Amino acid sequence: MYVFPGQGSQRKGMGKDLFEKYPDLVAQADRLLGYSLRELCVDDPDRVLNRTEYTQPALYAVSALQYLDHIDSGGAPPAVVAGHSLGEYSALFAAGAFDFAAGLDLVRRRGELMSRAPKGAMAAVVNLDQERVADLLTALPHHTIDIANINSRRQCILSGVYDEVHAPEVRAAFVEAGGSFIPLNVSAAFHSRCMTDVQEEFAHHLAGVDFHELRIPVIANRTARPYPTTGYADLLVQQISSPVKWYESISWLMARGHDDFREIGPGNVLTKLTAKIREEPLTIAEPARPAPPTPRRTPRRPEIVFMYGGQGTQYHRMGRELYDTHPAFREAMDRCSALYEAAQGTSLVAAIHDSTRRGQDFDDILHTHAALYSVGWSLTEALRAEGFHPDAVLGHSLGEYVAATVAGAMSFEDGFDLVMKQAHLLKLRCRPGGMLSVLAPPALHQRRRDLFAGLALAGVNFGGDTRGNFVVSGESDRITEARAALDREGVVSVRLPVRHGFHSALLDDIRHECRSLGRAVTVSGPRVPVYSCAYAAELDAGALDRWDDYAWDVIRGRVRFDELMAASFRDPERHYFVDLSASGSFVNFLKHGYGPGHRGTFAINQFGNNTASMEKLREGLREVTGGAAPEGGASERLGGRLAGVP
Repeated sequence: MYVFPGQGSQRKGMGKDLFEKYPDLVAQADRLLGYSLRELCVDDPDRVLNRTEYTQPALYAVSALQYLDHIDSGGAPPAVVAGHSLGEYSALFAAGAFDFAAGLDLVRRRGELMSRAPKGAMAAVVNLDQERVADLLTALPHHTIDIANINSRRQCILSGVYDEVHAPEVRAAFVEAGGSFIPLNVSAAFHSRCMTDVQEEFAHHLAGVDFHELRIPVIANRTARPYPTTGYADLLVQQISSPVKWYESISWLMARGHDDFREIGPGNVLTKLTAKIREEPLTIAEPARPAPPTPRRTPRRPEIVFMYGGQGTQYHRMGRELYDTHPAFREAMDRCSALYEAAQGTSLVAAIHDSTRRGQDFDDILHTHAALYSVGWSLTEALRAEGFHPDAVLGHSLGEYVAATVAGAMSFEDGFDLVMKQAHLLKLRCRPGGMLSVLAPPALHQRRRDLFAGLALAGVNFGGDTRGNFVVSGESDRITEARAALDREGVVSVRLPVRHGFHSALLDDIRHECRSLGRAVTVSGPRVPVYSCAYAAELDAGALDRWDDYAWDVIRGRVRFDELMAASFRDPERHYFVDLSASGSFVNFLKHGYGPGHRGTFAINQFGNNTASMEKLREGLREVTGGAAPEGGASERLGGRLAGVP
């Protein structure tokens, strides 16, 4: 795998040993450029090497000659090539897109056009990830600064109008967020909207160029995926104003087994970037191939639905007995804890199993958000190890993220990253709040506004004329007052162990940031149906396309479990529910709200004896499946492995 550097790698003296080896090509370059290539690169007497119109042809020529020298000296041809910005032309030369002189003419014209662009500026932002950089840009009062390069997880390059990039408040925003802000020595805003006019002029120039069929795969800056072998001129045009997705490009190659990266050209900038990317590669999720339509019919056996719970179901030492006795569960929890520790510096498993906190509320959002996600996912892994897989998944509040991960709509890493970052936003930006579970018909909320003034209806789990269960959410003091009033009227209510008012206006301060977290997720078509309590329906293509909306709606919208059950699970004989919440809440909902026809079993609950409850769950699944993994279900579609699990 050969990679070619872009502007910034040029230096006086580059190519000194190459020019004598390829005198014919150097003579071609001198005639085309109208000056001595060797003199420019080796001596730079007029000190113009760092000017764009000179840098681009010089750097292309030296990289191309070094590539020829490597091959002529017996070096193996590359399996795939990639170039950073200008370096993409060197990569295309190596792949046979054009000969040396044609490529030099392209970059000469490109450099001339860029040198005439309006005055712009660029700056490196280090130690902040792309999502955080994007959020900070959105919050600034400037609107012509773009992310031009995404070089690694914690290195982006900004590009835009000179006065905006150099505005004091821009630097201050990134420094205050914990990043470094480093202005770059350039005169134009490369790879930004400021290059639109240059892009249009360059497109006219390319119209007369005859590009050859590529002999080697070339990874495009714009898409982070291979060029088509023919008809690819538009990618070179669009590259001028589009961001360079280097982080994703190298991560994509690594995910496909490419591990030996050789930098061809002056310097070692890309070699250093590769080392950083290797430490923290971007998780790459490929789009799922569309599944063939499945006829709607009653299955020969009940459909197995895995169900995942959210905030309020957690408690200290949840799953501890299973952690001590079930290797697959323990391995999955340890994997979650390792990710958590890498990001937060503390052990998630230790926080969950803290014996000194037994009996106390487990309500620190920095622990509980990740803990609930981890327990749901690890219980799934435990069942997978025993051959049991879902035909469908259902999530309740935070549990929707687990369900989406299990179904393959997003990767395990993306899901875990989402809940960790969301927890930090909640902790830092949201006012304290609380939630109250009320054991009464939901109509009480409408009928008695005096009891619930200032509190949002956060969700309805089941309801009828004489019984039901709903949850209200809001400021902590109002939760306390409502509970006391309900007690006086003989209505049972339980305060949930949460410090935040989920599904209420108390979360609105982080709406933008939460949507940004959703946009950062790579979404694929789920391999099994995903039933959403936020939408009271199965997730469709529209929800997948608007994952930023969905990520927000999961914690802000009302939990409509009752509506979902009525719409999607009307025939109890067709479904068998597997409760993978930490508390066994779903089994209680089914028992008290939907009747004995809705069959289901929980994996664990707060009363312990996890081993016995897991054995009962196994028995129920064996009965449903006839002692085998679900026929034609997820075990077949996922190849015996849950989506999102490498």
